[in-house]
Amino acid sequence: MKIAYCISAFSDPTQLARLIRALDGEDSEFFVHIDRKVDVRPFTEACAAANVHFLGPQERVNVYWGTCSQVEFQMRMLRKALDYSPHISHLFMLSGQDYPLWSNRRIRQTLEAQPTQEWLAGICLESDEVTERDKQMYRRQRPQTDFAWLSPQWNDRLSKLWRRVLKWTHRQQPLHLTVEGRRWPLFKGSDYFCLTRDLAAHVVGQWAAHAEIRRYFARSFAPSETCIHTIAFNSPRFAPHCLLRRGAYPTLAALTPLHCIDYVPVIRVWRLDDMDRLLASGKMFGRKFTTAASTPLLDALQLQRDHD
Repeated sequence: MKIAYCISAFSDPTQLARLIRALDGEDSEFFVHIDRKVDVRPFTEACAAANVHFLGPQERVNVYWGTCSQVEFQMRMLRKALDYSPHISHLFMLSGQDYPLWSNRRIRQTLEAQPTQEWLAGICLESDEVTERDKQMYRRQRPQTDFAWLSPQWNDRLSKLWRRVLKWTHRQQPLHLTVEGRRWPLFKGSDYFCLTRDLAAHVVGQWAAHAEIRRYFARSFAPSETCIHTIAFNSPRFAPHCLLRRGAYPTLAALTPLHCIDYVPVIRVWRLDDMDRLLASGKMFGRKFTTAASTPLLDALQLQRDHD
């Protein structure tokens, strides 16, 4: 078994390096995307190692939150990992502000014990049990321009103007798309998950092969939380191995199967007095940590991991 950790980051090279050290091992490869707006050198210098592979200048994406730019770097990292080695069996999607709560041995044993499990949760947004209020956000259109001759700031301003026009004209996204004549309901989950190699290859292949998928998610709200999930849950082969959530829409934290995250009222930065809560969660990872606020906690967590 070989594990690929696909990590996106835009700040705190020290924390990224610490995350990579924590997960490092003979069975680990790291594929890292740094937002194109950010100087990559502090990250490459902090994380230099033979098994750390940064996306190159032509592969990096200008990232705008809540837009398809996030799906684009997800797909590029997955593709790079799949192409790197046929021995990679599982691919994690993480952020640079994550940290493992389990030992590497425990992570590996869990994956080996459930080799076909997809650690990807989702809820169908077309379900009658999901309220119209919860659906409405995903009916919004959120296109994003990325013209090379405009700065990121001006691209963002132009995109916001475009979205206002769409709102004024009452243009909305349907909560489904059509792929090869088949109706695909929209599924919602989290940015953070773990896929088997077969599902990752299926996702990347579907994204590359179908312009209708790319067109739909290019104007969707927060497609990094819906695109891969929608491809997976509309696959008869892979859907049974994913984690389907039924009923009313829960919190985003409840749709994040691997991470302990507190989003209320804003995403919480974990500190030393949160250690018991993190360990009691039973989750594989926590998010989010920063060097400035979380170093004593990270030291304590690593001691715990060493004895796990």
